[in-house]
Amino acid sequence: MTLGPTVGRVGARRADLAAYVPLAVVTTAAAVLGRERAHLASKMLLAPSLAAGVVATRHQRSRGRNATLLVALVGSTVGDWYMNESGREVSDEARRRGLLRRGAGAFAVQQAGLIRLLLADGVRPRALPATVVAVTLAALAAIDSMANDGRPDPVLSGYGALLGSMAALATSDVVAPRGRRAVVLGGGLFLISDATIILGEQLATSSRQEVVVSGIVMATYAAALALLVHGLRDEPLHVTHEPRGTAA
Repeated sequence: MTLGPTVGRVGARRADLAAYVPLAVVTTAAAVLGRERAHLASKMLLAPSLAAGVVATRHQRSRGRNATLLVALVGSTVGDWYMNESGREVSDEARRRGLLRRGAGAFAVQQAGLIRLLLADGVRPRALPATVVAVTLAALAAIDSMANDGRPDPVLSGYGALLGSMAALATSDVVAPRGRRAVVLGGGLFLISDATIILGEQLATSSRQEVVVSGIVMATYAAALALLVHGLRDEPLHVTHEPRGTAA
């Protein structure tokens, strides 16, 4: 029987989650408890731990797919840094907004990478998920505009368009035999996470509510990132590549 070696290979492919899951729990708990240093330290290791998993299993996919995943995860790491800095800035609204824009720009790199992989895999938007995403983004844009003197922020709007495109594609990835549940769930959770940030800024009026918002944002973001990366690491239809240097 080949069950033992097969299980071993599957475990090796997911080994990065042994580090990622505890980090996700710690950074979510630290955000809720207000432990800023622990939150930042653990959060900044989230995307790199997934990147390490991509590198460790690089022979299982094409170089282009590896490169796209790694660039997307670099965007995640940089975006996490600026988003954390924007959250710490409470005295200068202009500076806070600038940090937020830089974070959105970095996350735009992440979203562009995910979109590239989804399109390359043949995913196309389906009517129902695309409509739900469009309505959600329109509502969020209206809320953000009201908070910004009625003027939409071009950088955040551009990021929102990329996020919406990714979410619409990811939640459309249900066509057999390619359909990937992890991708569908990850796309939905990513949209929920970013929506919670905007809603929390406008609706959270007490420290208790802010704590709840922080917990929801971090939990959904961490889950979404892992689901999307692991869902998109493998090429559709289980296509694999021979390790370099291995004879056919």
